[in-house]
Amino acid sequence: MHDQLYIALNLLRHNTRQNLLAHLHGVSQPTVSRVYRRMLPLISEALAFELPDIHTALKRGESLIIDGTDVPVRKHKPAIRTHYSGKKRKHCVNVQVLTTISGRPMLLAEPVPGSHHDRKAITESGLEELLAGTPYLGDLGYQGTEAMNPYKKGQRPGTGELIKHDKAFNDQLAKIRWAVEQGISHFKNWKIMAEIYRGVFHELPSVIQTIGRLEFFRLGSLGTRL
Repeated sequence: MHDQLYIALNLLRHNTRQNLLAHLHGVSQPTVSRVYRRMLPLISEALAFELPDIHTALKRGESLIIDGTDVPVRKHKPAIRTHYSGKKRKHCVNVQVLTTISGRPMLLAEPVPGSHHDRKAITESGLEELLAGTPYLGDLGYQGTEAMNPYKKGQRPGTGELIKHDKAFNDQLAKIRWAVEQGISHFKNWKIMAEIYRGVFHELPSVIQTIGRLEFFRLGSLGTRL
C-alpha cells in the first residue's frame, strides 16, 4: 500500500513518466497505470473532510479573491477547438481559484474549456452564483460580475484617462491580489497541473479536485487550516 500511494503521489506531484516509475519499482507500465487510477479516488475520498467550509466563510463575511489559472492539455480530439486559448496560445482548461486575502486557498472550481474568458468561466463553474451578494476581488477579466475590479482607461468621461484616485485604488488592489497568485502557485507546485496533462482527458476534473484536497490537507498540517 505504501508503494502504491508513493506511485500515485509521485505522478501528481512531479508528473513523472509512468515508464520511469515502473522501472524504479520493478513493475510494468500498465501496472503503474492501474495503481494510479485505483489510488486516485481513494486519496480523494480519504481527504474529503479537508475541504474548507466555503459556506461558513461566506456567512461570516470572509474577504475573498478570485482568479483563473490554466492547466495545459494535449490536443485531445474532442477538445482541439473548444480548449484552445488564443490568449495563452495553447490547449488548456480554465480553473477558477478562490482564496482569502491572506492567500489561503478556499475553493478549486470545476475546469471549463480553455477558450472561455474568466468572465464566462466564473459563470459556468457556478462560482458567480455561489458568490452572489458577497464582496470579492477580481481583475479586469471579471467586469460585469459583482467583483471589485480595477479601474481601466475609458471609464472616466472626458479624456478617459485614469485620475490620481483611480491609480491609487488600482495600486492598492494589486497589493492585495498577490494573495490569489500565491494560492494558485501552491496548486501549481503539483506538476501535473503546471505541465501538459498526459492522462485520460475525461479524468482531468477528478485529478484537479484531488490536487485541491491534497493541498488543503498539506496546508492544514502546517497549521494554516481555515
